[in-house]
Amino acid sequence: MLVDGDAVVYESAIIDEYLEEQYPEAPLMPKDPLARARIRIWIDYCNTRVQRAAGYIAHNYKVEESGTELRTYLENLNRQMQGREYIADGYSLADITYIPFFVRRERYQVSIGDDLPHVKAWMERLLERPVVRATP
Repeated sequence: MLVDGDAVVYESAIIDEYLEEQYPEAPLMPKDPLARARIRIWIDYCNTRVQRAAGYIAHNYKVEESGTELRTYLENLNRQMQGREYIADGYSLADITYIPFFVRRERYQVSIGDDLPHVKAWMERLLERPVVRATP
């Protein structure tokens, strides 16, 4: 939950968009509607697929099935990340959405190693960002 003056906003993707609109001096969404849509697709992919499967594993629910699904999602991300620095070209809200997953990967019983080289490099770039390293 985010409290900003009188505003109370919850749900991480909505908080991200709220902050993007409230503080436009540091844009994390492009102006182009199609580019914005692509970012929203990757945010949705994280929240409705990657995080759902990971959450099931963390809560010991459908662990084997969810592990297989999560692996498929990560392999897809690996293909998408080939030749890219960030998921939607420049650093954006889409990348920010994946940071909590990467931080909690041990909790989700997932290893991101050399078998997923593009996801691994992306994850390392994200986790090395100063603002991420400064977060406990």
